[in-house]
Amino acid sequence: MTLYSEIYNCYYQIVYALLKREGALTKKDIQDVINTYGFCESELFLLPKLIEQAWNLFEKDGDLFYKKIETAPALPLSTLQKSWIKALLLDKRIALFLSKENRELLETKLSEVEPLFYPNDFYYYDAFTDGDDFTDPTYQENFRKILSAIEKKQVLKIHFSSHKNNRVHHFFLPCKLEYSIKNDCFRLYALETRNRAHYQLFTINLSRIESIEEINESWDKEVKLDSYITKFYYKEPVTLLIYNQRNALERAMLQFANYRKNTTKIDENTYQCEIYYNNSNETELLIEILSFGPLVKVIGNEHFLTLLKRRLKEQKKRWG
Repeated sequence: MTLYSEIYNCYYQIVYALLKREGALTKKDIQDVINTYGFCESELFLLPKLIEQAWNLFEKDGDLFYKKIETAPALPLSTLQKSWIKALLLDKRIALFLSKENRELLETKLSEVEPLFYPNDFYYYDAFTDGDDFTDPTYQENFRKILSAIEKKQVLKIHFSSHKNNRVHHFFLPCKLEYSIKNDCFRLYALETRNRAHYQLFTINLSRIESIEEINESWDKEVKLDSYITKFYYKEPVTLLIYNQRNALERAMLQFANYRKNTTKIDENTYQCEIYYNNSNETELLIEILSFGPLVKVIGNEHFLTLLKRRLKEQKKRWG
């Protein structure tokens, strides 16, 4: 497989960026694009070719340059890119992002292309096997409605069942979709909007959503989701000691990548990590920490230590 294609070289990308620009260009505009996408010496070769009409791409009128091509040329896909797309079409979650018609069209166009990789080329350890059913038509429809609402800042009426199997329905502003590799599921972060004096942040598993009603209401305010998430953090983070054996530090940083955290080096093989969390992800964090076994030691806070000890005692009882 060829990893390099002539049409994707640096000079091609510079000219492509210039032809995408609207309106007239000055000499400085052209220089700025060259310096942004090119190398230190790119301007020496490219600038004369562009402004002295050697390539006949621009027409000069005084100090301004007008492109002679109305639309920038389309970039054909390389073999590598086609193989990447073919691999994505094999992913069980692709139906959430592409319609059946678009998937079938791509599969037809790429019928003779070998996938870059196959799903069974990857093994996910410490992951649950009972994840969301991404092939369920209702799940797919709900996902697309939520994704569209996030892009448009549209309020939705969402009916779902809570973790205690209570039926809940509120008006929500969807803010963020998050995928959990461990649980193989999508979660929605959404603000309950009817109480304007006090917005409440909900974390909803998409598999628990029963139905979604689209309403004619949009949101014109800026939503700072991170500040809402931080607002519901426990005051004290979980404090861990990570013993860097069997690549534990790198694994921990990947495992806890979706949490706000501070990590400092204690000595050559020991690191201290403070992880901030809230009630909605407390249980998952607990399970993730336990998966590291003796390579991670919890030294605080007291509330989390109590939960950890309780869970270990329950596991001991189950195993006799």
